Amino acid sequence: MIEVCVLGPVEVRAEEAGTPGGYQQQAVLAMLVAAGGRVVPADRIVDQIWGGEPPASATATLQAYISRLRRLLEPDRRPRTAPQILVSEAAGYALRLPPEQVDAWRFERDVTGSPDLPAAEAVAVLGEALALWRGVPYEQFADEPWARPEIARLSELRCAAQERAIAAMLRVGRIAEAVPAAQALADAEPLRGEAWRLLALGLWAAHRSAEALEALRRHREHLADELGLDPEPALARLEQAILSQRGEVLHEAVGAPHLRPAQLPRSASGFSARVAELGALTRLAGESLVVISGAGGVGKTTLAVRWAHAVAGRYPDGQLYADLRGFGPEETPAGPADVLFGFLIALGLPDHRIPPALDERVSLFRSVLAGRRMLLVLDNAADADQVRPLLPGARGCAVVVTSRSVLGGLVVAEGAHTLRLDAFDDEEARNYLRGRLGAARVDAEPAARDEIVARCGGLPLALAVVCARAATRSAFSLTAIAAELTDEEGLDAFTVAGFKHDLRAVFSWSYRQLPAGAAALFRHLALHPGTDVSRAAAISVAGDGARAQLRLLCDAHLLDERSPGRYVYHDLVRSYALELQEPSPDIQRRFVEHYLFTAANADEACFPYRQPRRVPPVPDGIRAETFADEKEAYAWQDAEYDTLLALTEVCGDAYLKIFFWVLCCYQQDVRFHVQDSIALARRALAVAERDGDRWWIGFLQYAIGRAYLRLNQIELSVPPLEAAIAVGRETNDPIRLAHGLLALATGICGVHEVPTREQTIMAYPYAVEALAAYRKMGGTFGRVEEANALHPIAWYHFYRPDGREQARALLQESVDIHVRCANAHGAAASWMHLARFHAVSGDPARAVTAFEEALGLYGDMQDLRIEPLIGLYTAHLAAGDEQAANRARGEAMSLLETARYPDIERLEAILGPRSGGLSPGGFGH
Repeated sequence: MIEVCVLGPVEVRAEEAGTPGGYQQQAVLAMLVAAGGRVVPADRIVDQIWGGEPPASATATLQAYISRLRRLLEPDRRPRTAPQILVSEAAGYALRLPPEQVDAWRFERDVTGSPDLPAAEAVAVLGEALALWRGVPYEQFADEPWARPEIARLSELRCAAQERAIAAMLRVGRIAEAVPAAQALADAEPLRGEAWRLLALGLWAAHRSAEALEALRRHREHLADELGLDPEPALARLEQAILSQRGEVLHEAVGAPHLRPAQLPRSASGFSARVAELGALTRLAGESLVVISGAGGVGKTTLAVRWAHAVAGRYPDGQLYADLRGFGPEETPAGPADVLFGFLIALGLPDHRIPPALDERVSLFRSVLAGRRMLLVLDNAADADQVRPLLPGARGCAVVVTSRSVLGGLVVAEGAHTLRLDAFDDEEARNYLRGRLGAARVDAEPAARDEIVARCGGLPLALAVVCARAATRSAFSLTAIAAELTDEEGLDAFTVAGFKHDLRAVFSWSYRQLPAGAAALFRHLALHPGTDVSRAAAISVAGDGARAQLRLLCDAHLLDERSPGRYVYHDLVRSYALELQEPSPDIQRRFVEHYLFTAANADEACFPYRQPRRVPPVPDGIRAETFADEKEAYAWQDAEYDTLLALTEVCGDAYLKIFFWVLCCYQQDVRFHVQDSIALARRALAVAERDGDRWWIGFLQYAIGRAYLRLNQIELSVPPLEAAIAVGRETNDPIRLAHGLLALATGICGVHEVPTREQTIMAYPYAVEALAAYRKMGGTFGRVEEANALHPIAWYHFYRPDGREQARALLQESVDIHVRCANAHGAAASWMHLARFHAVSGDPARAVTAFEEALGLYGDMQDLRIEPLIGLYTAHLAAGDEQAANRARGEAMSLLETARYPDIERLEAILGPRSGGLSPGGFGH
């Protein structure tokens, strides 16, 4: 195939060697190529070859040149056939070759069509076109007047092709090729503004902003020196954009895409549950700031990363992620300035363009993010001050922060939404195990599975460690794994060889961040024997500073305020706190004293008439709680009862008897923890007998006998009550004597039934002696106990001839005394006796009224309501009102589901047995 090449020295390339001839013959071919296929008149060719002075033989010579060129261009053309390439037309000649066979024509065609091509294709096409050049076009004719215009046109077209090729390379990111090409063009054409513009853009895109600015400066100097002109406005605007690092200008100019960082860590496999939390994040985040807080090991990072991957498509400009190291093995959290440096590099800024000062980096970061939609995950933050510099300045970006702290500063100042992450519930924990170990293996041993769930307390990290141990020993049953967890105490069960970030390490990172006072309180509260601890108890242990320290511990999720003023450890966190303990007898003593003296205040609020008060003064520093009324006191006793019992095991002999004193009425008269009361009294009695303390011996014997009365075990009550009476007589203690006598009289008469005549006769002397003693005491205490002593005396008169009215009057007097003394429960007990009086006297209507009075005085004290309800049931039956009787029976049966009632057999005899039997319970005074 013939090729005519003019982008350098003129030559003809053919399969067979050939030459375009001498200088003039080559000039003829060059003129025809320069005409671009158009007809060139013969006389113009002659004139240009001989410079306007042709010889007489010029026409014949031209024809000879044409003939030789035709043989060169069409060597296979047969004689006397018309030429197809170099043709004669209209007294002239034209070259008829396709553009592929003439380098200048091909070059012009490809360059002219390149703007319509995609950038990547344009780079290839223009590269091939520019490769056709071998030097100066029509090189041997460069000085000929006829050649100079065409040489200039092609050279300009070559510069345009080079500019287009550089621009296309920039658009497809071939920066490393574009920059040297632009540099070469600018050096060759120092006054050509587009070449310098492309060079500056390429250098900027290559993160060489300083060099880009230097290139624009050099161009400005060239123009000033050579032409006395300023650069065109577009170059001035480009210079300002580079100075301001306005990435959108670069994007608009060369089409170079913004770097789209995708820094999210891999989402953990086996992710389970958290459906509600994922939905909450989707609702809250959007273009806002959300703080996910929770204890170490609860899965905050897992949740944030899982959610971020799910919604990444909503943020087309990418995702940034940073571990702020707020809690971890490193001593120092990540500095905001360092984090911003990494973010800015990820966003495409060269390091030398990033300012050193934090404030400047914050401003630059917010400028770069302006107008972008990005997702930022700031993981493991230490505090609000660490996070604040990393926040975008305008809406459009979503930010999710994880921290063991609530980061209240962000909530207050930045309006952050908060999402608290708690441990898994049991079903979520089971699903986690299924996801990691397989449902078949997990559900094949449900008892072991549930034992593992309970041991881990729903903490995802603990579950993950257990799953790792189970996965590495797939031949082991879950029962064996569960047994190992049970055998290993504390946190030792949650370690895996080679895994440094186990529970102990994770908890230590939070503990290490605490101020000294909060750290001490974290350790000390673990000595509290109950399931939760009150703020007041913490203040007794640590002083007024405990309030702020508790807030710090809750903010760090080392404690949880489950209800106002009450704090609880996660079981595994408590295990860690106990590992940190040193011997702390003073702390244990403070717990004992706080609860003892608070219980004393509760006892006084509920039973103000007890005498004598056997509670010593409150020690210094103990902030015992006080109560506005008995309802508050009962609520506290209910909440703290298990803790109080636990403290009696560690309180020591000095406080054991006092503990019994402050608990016995609550145990025996209100909530019927009667067996607990007897056990505690016997322990205290052993101390009193060892010490030879006769007062306490008498009181404790009385309390034990009285407890057996509550159990309706009359025969067991008699020996301790007789012992109490003997101590009272021996020590001349009227209160001990009277209490013992009255309790013995009560036991003789029976607790819940109408006594027989014989019982009242036997009890009467004890009751009369007790009554006389109480009347001598006087005061409110004496009056209240006098009212109680009237009960057996009234029943004695009930059996006397014409004594019923006196019996009724004595019972009514008992009611009135209690009412005047504002003793509601005492009045209710007297109404119960009066109700039984009316019932046995054949007046069920008045019996109903009296039982209802008692019921109203007991209010919402559910255990105490049972006896009045049973009385109402029998009274309504006696009155023939079965509907009302069934209502009373139904309520009584409902209360018995949860009451600690000690006399089930008697109730079954009255109400009839229920399915499942009756729960333990109690009775009225």
